[in-house]
Amino acid sequence: MCEINLKKLNMKIKLLSLLLLLTTITYSQNIDINKIDDYINYLEKNNRDVGNLSIFKDGKEVYNRSFGQKNIDNLIFDKNTKYQIGSISKLFTATLIFQLVEKRKLNLNNKLSEFYPQIPNAEKITIKNLLEHSSGLGDFATTENNPTWLTNKVDEKLIIDEIIKQGVSFEPNEKTEYSNSGYYLLTRILEKKYKLDYYSILEKNIIKPLKLKNINSYNPKNSNYFKSYKYNNKWEDIKEFEFSNVIGLGDIISTTESLNIFINDLFQYKILKKETIEIMKPTQDKEIFGRGLMLIPFHKNISYGHGGDTYGTHSMVSYSEKDNISISYSINGERFPHNDFAIGLLSIIYNRDYKYPDFKESILLNSEDLDKYLGVYSTESFPLKLTISKDGNILKAQGTGQPSFPLECYENNKFKFDQAQLKLEFITSENKLIINQGGNVIEMKKE
Repeated sequence: MCEINLKKLNMKIKLLSLLLLLTTITYSQNIDINKIDDYINYLEKNNRDVGNLSIFKDGKEVYNRSFGQKNIDNLIFDKNTKYQIGSISKLFTATLIFQLVEKRKLNLNNKLSEFYPQIPNAEKITIKNLLEHSSGLGDFATTENNPTWLTNKVDEKLIIDEIIKQGVSFEPNEKTEYSNSGYYLLTRILEKKYKLDYYSILEKNIIKPLKLKNINSYNPKNSNYFKSYKYNNKWEDIKEFEFSNVIGLGDIISTTESLNIFINDLFQYKILKKETIEIMKPTQDKEIFGRGLMLIPFHKNISYGHGGDTYGTHSMVSYSEKDNISISYSINGERFPHNDFAIGLLSIIYNRDYKYPDFKESILLNSEDLDKYLGVYSTESFPLKLTISKDGNILKAQGTGQPSFPLECYENNKFKFDQAQLKLEFITSENKLIINQGGNVIEMKKE
């Protein structure tokens, strides 16, 4: 997760994402495997992404490809090395909740006050509200003064206190707004009902029944998983979440193949009834989130699944009932935005015109060439300041209270950060900085 703006920008990137080892190739009549391979080869050759892609057709894996790992020094991995899948964890938590609903041990209309009466509006908020992000609760994962506070271990009391402090921004059912707080509470409710920790609940009810050997919830003994990376002239580790803070909403690790097995089994009704899956789905003309299953449209093609972002890994799993195609990817090193990666991939799968991105070579500057850009930029129309600094011959930008990120020079006085589709133009004669992100333009002045 790269926060530039930047909670609103981060959410925008997440919503944009909804539009949408070794090489193992099996021929599929309906999917052009060679074109997909050419696409991945192009990204890898240009050192743009690191990750893995798995595609299933009719319940069988027809494509599995790791890419970009050769561009990272001293990286050791195998076919069982797992990725941090972020909020795809919520799909597993929702499935566990609905298993209890089917067993009549929980009701969608149960009030939050039965479990956490101290939470604001708990007497009005239902299990259903928590599942579909219509509770009005905030998002404990980002605090106003410390947006990356969950990179360090935090105890449950502090998290509950933060949820209480953030309160509610609207009444239940009034609208939907993505809430990590809601799924944190659902996880704790599962643990209260089962009198077990989340890992044990997941293992007993999903992992073992479906024989998912390469999916695990948080366990400090987990070791065979990929780190997240950022690019700074070379791939470097990112400081990630302390995943014990986000159990049930962002902690699960998995291979992409196992994610595809899970979502195929889910839609083959092996762990939930068909009528339950229908309840989990969003209503296409009204909703995006649904009750654990998100809507993932690509033109007229409709899939259901979930996306997931950590600070550095971006994942998605989706299933098309019409085409019986499921797609799962995890990108743990991103220079080409994961939303654009998905658009290119889906364009090939659904035989739509697609032009490969033009990756022009970056302009390499000397350290002294960057001095004219350095400083703090601000404007009254934007709440955050942007600090421009340098690290050797790399220009960096940092929003107030946010991690810094490297900028890539592509023209004279023009820089970009592809991961967030961000472009910056410096007008040094006027001490100005013009920011363009997705067509939204902000002009700042150096202080």
